[in-house]
Amino acid sequence: KDHPISTARLKNCTKRAAELAGWGRELPKGKGLGIACYRSFNGYAANVVEVSVSKAGEVTIDKAWVVIDAGMVINPDRVKSQMEGSAIFGASIALHGEISAKDGVVEQTNFDTYKLARMADGPKEITVEIVESEELPGGVGETGTPPFAPAVANAVFAATGKRVRRLPLSGHDLSWS
Repeated sequence: KDHPISTARLKNCTKRAAELAGWGRELPKGKGLGIACYRSFNGYAANVVEVSVSKAGEVTIDKAWVVIDAGMVINPDRVKSQMEGSAIFGASIALHGEISAKDGVVEQTNFDTYKLARMADGPKEITVEIVESEELPGGVGETGTPPFAPAVANAVFAATGKRVRRLPLSGHDLSWS
């Protein structure tokens, strides 16, 4: 059975993620907060990401706050782990995740030619909050990843004033003075 989209649940996740991150606080030049939210498989997620961007344009993902409303949660440890993994995979997408084709053939054939985030690329700290709910259980496998990269791009904009509309970030000059 299809479940109607609950804007209240999505709004609640987004508001709570902002609260956890201290949204609205002043940050020095070169640091920024970004936010994004997403809904899929009757699960709702919001991410706030804090980044540092060096004057040379190197992006470091300092912290991430993830709030997930997946309805009734049976195993919260697995949900938390899934959200942490989503943040790390989202870092891969944001920083490096490009798939290109030449003459109709994908150029990245394996992990030696498709760069994934390593430990140094991922968030230095990840906070996950699971919304307590009596709603029907929803998805967590795909729900946490899609909002991460947009939150990173929004944080980069807050840090540098440069709006990125195409990922990965590695393809852009993000230097600032």
